[in-house]
Amino acid sequence: MNEVQLSRETYLFNTPLETGLRCLVILSGLEDKAIDIQRLIYLDYLLTHYGDVEPEFESLHPSTPSRSGEILIKRDLVNQGLHLMVSKKLINIEYGKSGILYRATPYSKAFLQHFDSNYMLRLLDVNKLLIDKFSNYTDVELKNFIMRNIDRWGGEFVKEAFVRGGN
Repeated sequence: MNEVQLSRETYLFNTPLETGLRCLVILSGLEDKAIDIQRLIYLDYLLTHYGDVEPEFESLHPSTPSRSGEILIKRDLVNQGLHLMVSKKLINIEYGKSGILYRATPYSKAFLQHFDSNYMLRLLDVNKLLIDKFSNYTDVELKNFIMRNIDRWGGEFVKEAFVRGGN
Protein backbone atom coordinates (compact mmCIF):
# COMPACT_ATOMS: atom_id res chain seq x y z
CA MET A 1 0.00 0.00 0.00
CA ASN A 2 1.34 3.40 -0.97
CA GLU A 3 -0.57 5.35 1.60
CA VAL A 4 0.50 8.90 2.35
CA GLN A 5 0.75 9.71 6.03
CA LEU A 6 -0.12 13.30 6.90
CA SER A 7 0.63 14.86 10.23
CA ARG A 8 -0.08 18.26 11.70
CA GLU A 9 3.38 19.27 10.47
CA THR A 10 2.53 18.44 6.84
CA TYR A 11 1.69 21.57 4.92
CA LEU A 12 0.15 21.29 1.49
CA PHE A 13 -0.85 24.88 0.84
CA ASN A 14 1.02 28.16 1.03
CA THR A 15 4.40 26.50 0.88
CA PRO A 16 7.46 27.97 -0.85
CA LEU A 17 7.10 25.27 -3.52
CA GLU A 18 3.49 26.14 -4.34
CA THR A 19 4.17 29.87 -4.31
CA GLY A 20 7.39 29.46 -6.30
CA LEU A 21 5.55 27.48 -8.98
CA ARG A 22 2.89 30.19 -9.27
CA CYS A 23 5.63 32.83 -9.60
CA LEU A 24 7.21 30.66 -12.29
CA VAL A 25 3.89 30.52 -14.15
CA ILE A 26 3.55 34.31 -13.95
CA LEU A 27 7.12 34.99 -15.09
CA SER A 28 6.86 32.46 -17.92
CA GLY A 29 3.72 34.19 -19.14
CA LEU A 30 5.54 37.51 -19.24
CA GLU A 31 7.90 36.08 -21.87
CA ASP A 32 11.22 37.88 -21.38
CA LYS A 33 10.11 40.60 -18.97
CA ALA A 34 11.72 40.94 -15.53
CA ILE A 35 9.65 42.21 -12.58
CA ASP A 36 10.21 42.93 -8.90
CA ILE A 37 8.89 41.03 -5.90
CA GLN A 38 6.10 43.52 -5.12
CA ARG A 39 4.63 43.14 -8.60
CA LEU A 40 4.89 39.36 -8.22
CA ILE A 41 3.01 39.54 -4.91
CA TYR A 42 0.22 41.55 -6.55
CA LEU A 43 0.05 39.25 -9.57
CA ASP A 44 0.11 36.12 -7.41
CA TYR A 45 -2.89 37.40 -5.45
CA LEU A 46 -4.74 38.31 -8.66
CA LEU A 47 -3.87 34.93 -10.20
CA THR A 48 -5.33 32.91 -7.32
CA HIS A 49 -8.30 35.25 -6.80
CA TYR A 50 -9.06 36.26 -10.39
CA GLY A 51 -12.78 36.23 -9.55
CA ASP A 52 -12.09 39.46 -7.62
CA VAL A 53 -11.01 41.05 -10.91
CA GLU A 54 -13.62 39.49 -13.19
CA PRO A 55 -16.64 38.33 -11.14
CA GLU A 56 -17.84 35.97 -13.88
CA PHE A 57 -14.73 33.81 -13.29
CA GLU A 58 -14.38 31.37 -10.42
CA SER A 59 -11.19 32.02 -8.49
CA LEU A 60 -8.64 29.23 -8.19
CA HIS A 61 -8.57 29.64 -4.41
CA PRO A 62 -11.57 30.02 -2.12
CA SER A 63 -13.07 33.43 -1.46
CA THR A 64 -12.28 33.61 2.22
CA PRO A 65 -13.03 36.56 4.50
CA SER A 66 -10.34 39.25 4.48
CA ARG A 67 -8.40 37.39 1.79
CA SER A 68 -6.87 40.66 0.61
CA GLY A 69 -4.66 40.48 3.71
CA GLU A 70 -2.63 37.88 1.78
CA ILE A 71 -1.09 40.76 -0.15
CA LEU A 72 0.30 42.24 3.04
CA ILE A 73 1.80 39.09 4.54
CA LYS A 74 3.02 37.14 1.52
CA ARG A 75 6.44 38.75 0.90
CA ASP A 76 8.50 36.19 2.85
CA LEU A 77 6.71 33.23 1.30
CA VAL A 78 7.08 34.64 -2.23
CA ASN A 79 10.75 35.34 -1.54
CA GLN A 80 11.31 31.74 -0.38
CA GLY A 81 9.46 30.40 -3.42
CA LEU A 82 11.47 32.57 -5.80
CA HIS A 83 14.76 31.44 -4.30
CA LEU A 84 13.70 27.80 -4.55
CA MET A 85 13.03 28.32 -8.28
CA VAL A 86 16.34 30.22 -8.63
CA SER A 87 18.17 27.27 -7.02
CA LYS A 88 16.68 25.02 -9.74
CA LYS A 89 17.70 27.45 -12.51
CA LEU A 90 14.08 28.15 -13.44
CA ILE A 91 14.19 31.84 -12.49
CA ASN A 92 17.04 34.34 -12.81
CA ILE A 93 17.73 37.24 -10.47
CA GLU A 94 18.83 40.53 -12.01
CA TYR A 95 20.33 43.41 -10.08
CA GLY A 96 19.98 46.84 -11.61
CA LYS A 97 19.18 50.51 -11.16
CA SER A 98 15.52 49.70 -10.47
CA GLY A 99 16.35 47.09 -7.83
CA ILE A 100 16.14 43.30 -7.73
CA LEU A 101 14.15 41.79 -10.59
CA TYR A 102 13.10 38.25 -11.46
CA ARG A 103 12.86 36.71 -14.91
CA ALA A 104 11.94 33.27 -16.25
CA THR A 105 14.82 31.28 -17.73
CA PRO A 106 14.71 29.39 -21.03
CA TYR A 107 13.96 26.21 -19.02
CA SER A 108 10.82 27.60 -17.38
CA LYS A 109 8.23 26.88 -20.06
CA ALA A 110 9.65 23.44 -20.79
CA PHE A 111 9.51 22.61 -17.07
CA LEU A 112 5.90 23.77 -16.74
CA GLN A 113 4.84 21.56 -19.68
CA HIS A 114 5.44 18.51 -17.48
CA PHE A 115 2.48 19.39 -15.23
CA ASP A 116 -0.93 18.15 -16.25
CA SER A 117 -3.05 18.47 -13.11
CA ASN A 118 -6.37 20.28 -13.40
CA TYR A 119 -5.08 22.94 -11.01
CA MET A 120 -1.99 23.67 -13.12
CA LEU A 121 -3.98 23.72 -16.36
CA ARG A 122 -6.44 26.21 -14.83
CA LEU A 123 -3.53 28.21 -13.40
CA LEU A 124 -1.98 28.52 -16.86
CA ASP A 125 -5.33 29.53 -18.41
CA VAL A 126 -6.03 32.17 -15.77
CA ASN A 127 -2.46 33.42 -16.07
CA LYS A 128 -3.07 34.18 -19.76
CA LEU A 129 -6.06 36.32 -18.78
CA LEU A 130 -4.04 37.98 -16.02
CA ILE A 131 -1.13 38.79 -18.32
CA ASP A 132 -3.47 40.12 -21.04
CA LYS A 133 -5.18 42.41 -18.55
CA PHE A 134 -2.27 43.63 -16.42
CA SER A 135 1.02 43.28 -18.32
CA ASN A 136 0.78 46.81 -19.70
CA TYR A 137 0.01 48.36 -16.31
CA THR A 138 2.91 50.28 -14.85
CA ASP A 139 3.93 49.40 -11.30
CA VAL A 140 2.11 52.51 -10.09
CA GLU A 141 -1.06 51.66 -12.05
CA LEU A 142 -1.06 48.10 -10.70
CA LYS A 143 -0.55 49.33 -7.13
CA ASN A 144 -3.37 51.85 -7.57
CA PHE A 145 -5.69 49.13 -8.90
CA ILE A 146 -4.91 46.97 -5.86
CA MET A 147 -5.35 49.87 -3.40
CA ARG A 148 -8.68 50.92 -4.95
CA ASN A 149 -10.09 47.42 -4.56
CA ILE A 150 -8.35 45.84 -1.57
CA ASP A 151 -11.09 46.83 0.89
CA ARG A 152 -13.75 45.13 -1.25
CA TRP A 153 -11.96 41.77 -1.60
CA GLY A 154 -13.16 39.61 1.23
CA GLY A 155 -15.46 42.36 2.47
CA GLU A 156 -18.54 40.52 1.23
CA PHE A 157 -18.33 38.47 4.44
CA VAL A 158 -18.56 41.47 6.77
CA LYS A 159 -22.37 41.74 6.62
CA GLU A 160 -22.67 37.97 7.02
CA ALA A 161 -20.68 38.16 10.26
CA PHE A 162 -23.12 40.73 11.62
CA VAL A 163 -26.11 38.56 10.70
CA ARG A 164 -24.54 35.54 12.41
CA GLY A 165 -23.64 37.59 15.47
CA GLY A 166 -19.92 38.00 14.75
CA ASN A 167 -17.97 41.08 15.72
